[in-house]
Amino acid sequence: MKRRRPSAKSGNAALELALTFLMLWGLLSGAFRYGYSMYIYESLVTAVAGAARYGARVDFDAKTHSFVAAVKNMAVYGSPITGQVPLAPHLTVDNIDVTWTSDATGVPRTMTLKVINYSVNAVFQSFTWSGKPSVTVRFAGRYLT
Repeated sequence: MKRRRPSAKSGNAALELALTFLMLWGLLSGAFRYGYSMYIYESLVTAVAGAARYGARVDFDAKTHSFVAAVKNMAVYGSPITGQVPLAPHLTVDNIDVTWTSDATGVPRTMTLKVINYSVNAVFQSFTWSGKPSVTVRFAGRYLT
């Protein structure tokens, strides 16, 4: 019985398969990185917007600023008290910045929440957001002196 030798066509097919696989792998990994990063970013947008709405109505205590911890917890855990599971992976209260503007008498006008130094590991690449997302709302709560 004669053994058949592989033809040159089968070598070309293997090479084409390898090149096609590499191209598809690059495209799919890029799509995964982009999609996962946008998913995390949208989670941050939702968390910061909800905390900003809460911060707009919170009692503003001018002396101790104790409301800041509650607003940060709201952004991270979705609750004014410390929770167990953050709304976005590895998000901490240190990643949330709360600032406000005041008029000449010290009464707050606006409150701004933004995410700072937050890194997301999208498996193939890591992204860091600082200052994004950011939400500014008009203060409508009570001013306590």
